[in-house]
Amino acid sequence: MDKAHLTIAHVVCTYPPYRGGMGNVAHEYVERLRARGYNVHVFTIQDTEIDDDPRYVHRIPGIIQIGNAGVLPSLFHRLSGFDLVHLHYPFFGGAEPVIVRKAMTQDQGLVMTYHMDNFGAGVKGALFSAHRRLLFPWLVNRVDRILVSSMDYAKHCALAELDVMDRIEEHPFGVDLERFHSGVEQELRVRHHIKQDVPVLLFVGGLDAAHEFKGLSVLFESLSHLLNQEWHLVIVGDGALKETYREQARERGLGDRVTFAGAVSQDDLPRYYRLATVHLFPSTKRAESFGLVALEAAASGIPSIASDLPGVRTVVRDGDTGLLVSPGDVESLKKAILTLLEQPDLRSRLGLSARVNAQAHYHWEPLIDRLEATYDSVLGQQAKRHYRV
Repeated sequence: MDKAHLTIAHVVCTYPPYRGGMGNVAHEYVERLRARGYNVHVFTIQDTEIDDDPRYVHRIPGIIQIGNAGVLPSLFHRLSGFDLVHLHYPFFGGAEPVIVRKAMTQDQGLVMTYHMDNFGAGVKGALFSAHRRLLFPWLVNRVDRILVSSMDYAKHCALAELDVMDRIEEHPFGVDLERFHSGVEQELRVRHHIKQDVPVLLFVGGLDAAHEFKGLSVLFESLSHLLNQEWHLVIVGDGALKETYREQARERGLGDRVTFAGAVSQDDLPRYYRLATVHLFPSTKRAESFGLVALEAAASGIPSIASDLPGVRTVVRDGDTGLLVSPGDVESLKKAILTLLEQPDLRSRLGLSARVNAQAHYHWEPLIDRLEATYDSVLGQQAKRHYRV
């Protein structure tokens, strides 16, 4: 590919400074591709005013905007002239104009990263279900290549219901192995008044309605049965439900053993992993499809206790890099936490193995090499495939 003249657009519903896995992955792709000389632009929803965006980040106001979804018909014209579009899905209201453009201008390459299925209750759930039945097959059928973080997740998500396996490629997300590494973090222990020898349990995730599936309430219930053990829980993350979670912790007698650290800076985030003894990742739904936080913990040399969910179990390998528990199972989570609290040698072995696994499989540079090869394949294919209606 001629990097100097190739133009690539990444389309994603969230983007930093918003804290979320999908936007973080898009940001890593964009910055690492630009560092290699590609002309890459980002198109996302304008949810807040950002003063210091680089010129290649375009935030578009939605005609209708609900949470991280927004109707952006202007994307159809804004994507004109790009050689390749990389859509991060789900993006309700943003994916549709991208696909319509592809249907009308088939010479523009289209790659989709399928991040996760969407789940919801009530009206939202009914809308998700209708979209999956009526529009999703039409959308996916017009994509040249579908990237998934693991084949395990691909076999258990909505993609498995469609005849698309010939276009699916496994592209795991990566981790910065220099930024996240093992070590001792004394200053944060002092700052948060945690005694020297007390094991630190770490939870990293959004504290808003969109991230309720992260399982923090289940974690509180499990820890309420371990009050006779020494531990201190540190929660990194912020959101509208923060005070609700704080009250839940108090109601279960955990108040003085839980620290809400808030939305820490990007510089401080690796320090919190180095503060931790064990990382906790108790997500309850298949909306959790990979687990960047578990990967950051692994790179930091600490084990994770995670829910046994498709995709997640490719990052956290039971008995090797951490322990897996049944999603939403309070007793299972309690037993796993107790096991790692009582067995420091096991913690050390799992943490070392997690770091080695991260180095072997999740280093960003070879993963970007793989992404380049996919772009090259899509743009260089001699015959366009036939589109089904």
